[in-house]
Amino acid sequence: MKLITTEEHMSTAFANKEITDYLKQQPSDPKKMAEFGQSFAEGLKAYAVDPAVMQDVDDKRIRYMNENGIDMQILSYGDSVTNPDILPGEQSIPLTQKINDAIAEAVKRHPDRYLGFATLPVSEPVAAAKELKRAVTKLGLKGALILGTARNNEFLDAPKFMPIFEMAAELDVPLYMHPSLPSETIRDNYYSGMQPIGFNAIMSTPGWGWHMEAGLHVTRLILSGLFDKLPNLKLISGHWGEFVPYFLERLDEATTPVAGNTLKHPVSYYYKKNVYITPSGMYTWPQMQLVLSEMGADHVLWAQDYPYVKGNAQDFLSQTPISDQDKDKIAHENVEKLLHLS
Repeated sequence: MKLITTEEHMSTAFANKEITDYLKQQPSDPKKMAEFGQSFAEGLKAYAVDPAVMQDVDDKRIRYMNENGIDMQILSYGDSVTNPDILPGEQSIPLTQKINDAIAEAVKRHPDRYLGFATLPVSEPVAAAKELKRAVTKLGLKGALILGTARNNEFLDAPKFMPIFEMAAELDVPLYMHPSLPSETIRDNYYSGMQPIGFNAIMSTPGWGWHMEAGLHVTRLILSGLFDKLPNLKLISGHWGEFVPYFLERLDEATTPVAGNTLKHPVSYYYKKNVYITPSGMYTWPQMQLVLSEMGADHVLWAQDYPYVKGNAQDFLSQTPISDQDKDKIAHENVEKLLHLS
């Protein structure tokens, strides 16, 4: 079975250093930061990754792919904690350009093993749209991965972010809506005071919180009328759709009768037409079964979430009780069609 995985993360030493140096210079409450750091250290041990593994694209990563049934990875800068968009525009714009150059160089060195998604300075929407165009038309990248809300905890349904979506629609490339850290206010109100202290971090991020926020992000974009304006725009949502597929009928029921609703269709119409879903390494049959029931096999792509999740990427898919035709769609045909691969 040919397998293309779509959410596979890399980083660079220069980006990690610049972002870390910036964070160290920011004013903070020492007590709160100490508790935050302790919570992450104790709560996210299972997800800790050696930076060298994230940065490697020439040696061990390819050997890993060979040993675990992966023909191609779509590389993206996916470190939610060191998101380049947290930097001021005068830093984030050139840094994202350098990151995208590095992704493109990795693809160029291994064109039969990698494709790439760009990272964007989304808090600078005009510059982000310009960088997306450069990344696609000049560097050959196949879309972009967006790391959560913008710099000031803004959701991207705000009108000022429309240039990013207009450019993606014009280029006919997808945007992968990836989770990121909830805001400090959300962390304090929803994800603090739990014992042991590690629960605070794990529940605010991969245990629960960032999936809820990422799902809300996609839902807000639908409710904003984005897909009535840009009907060919495509989004990708990981982790089995970040909770949204489980609430499609409820969303339709709750939002359709709202006064002032100008959407041409129910929420589920846009979701099933414009959104593609991946497992992001959450290889669980009950969730996959529900997603297939709601979306159909044509809107499911495969993803391992490397290097946070490891293991044979084919085993789970090959053993699911679905047809070989649907397995091939999910393994490679859908993403080949979405990205216009020959």
